[in-house]
Amino acid sequence: MSSETNNDTLSNETRQQLKELSKSFLRLHKMLLEGEKAEYEKVNGKISSPHQYLGLVLDDPHFAWLRRMSALIALIDEATSIRRPASEVDAVALLGEAKTLLMFGGEDETFNDKFQIALQRNSDASLTLNDTLIILKNV
Repeated sequence: MSSETNNDTLSNETRQQLKELSKSFLRLHKMLLEGEKAEYEKVNGKISSPHQYLGLVLDDPHFAWLRRMSALIALIDEATSIRRPASEVDAVALLGEAKTLLMFGGEDETFNDKFQIALQRNSDASLTLNDTLIILKNV
């Protein structure tokens, strides 16, 4: 393995910020997912099993917009891995991507629209979003 310079090594402070962001992001994602499940069940009937639910989350178009968030959370968690930590530059890029996504700054209008509707339906998710944005602001 090549030696890394201090600019490339993920600092403990950034690692901790990423972990805090991940926890808050996961809470938000869970709330949004539960809300989407309830909306899905209103139209399609009760989801019969955890296996069916997982399949829907992974493959059904109703849940597709949440996959961007899921992927970003996975990248943030991977960046804090001890075995394969991200560089400081990569971590800062992930933080920027999270800010863009959560502040409706991305170009994916479908995500932005569905995210905004989901937040309007779920005040707890809105509060968690605010908590997550505070974490990002302090980074």
